[in-house]
This record gives sequence, structure tokens and C-alpha cells, in this order.
Amino acid sequence: MTTKKILLTGLGATSTEESILVWLSQFGPVLRIDIIRDGDTEHPIVLVEMNIDSEAAANLVFRLSDYWHEGRLVNARLLHH
Repeated sequence: MTTKKILLTGLGATSTEESILVWLSQFGPVLRIDIIRDGDTEHPIVLVEMNIDSEAAANLVFRLSDYWHEGRLVNARLLHH
């Protein structure tokens, strides 16, 4: 297992680290969640670090892209650095 960084967009302003942790923990160990609310607080950007392998990360990003969460359309991208 390695640390993978996943960028989430489309979450609502009421999203919290705890709610994201509960949601994503079903896919693997979550190491860190950073919610970036600079600029447009209604549309935060979320950076998640997870301890999963490359195949699981790619699968997760595929599953989360165009996924409805808490009434919002979420998109996910795997960061490669």
C-alpha cells in the first residue's frame, strides 16, 4: 500500500472532515483530509490522502466521478505527485 492523493470537487459548503472520513473510509484507510474553502466557500476543494494501492485508487476515482453525495455531483481526480 502507498499513499495516494485524491482531489474531490463538487462537494457542498456543509461538508465536514468527519462526514468525508465516514464516507471514504469504506474504500480504505484515510490518512488526511484537507478542505480548502479559499475563494468560493460554497464549492470547497477537498484533498484526501489514503493508504491504498494504485489499482484501488484508480477504481475509487472511477467510482466517485459523477457520483451524487449529499445531493451534489462529485468529481474525483487522482493526483500523481
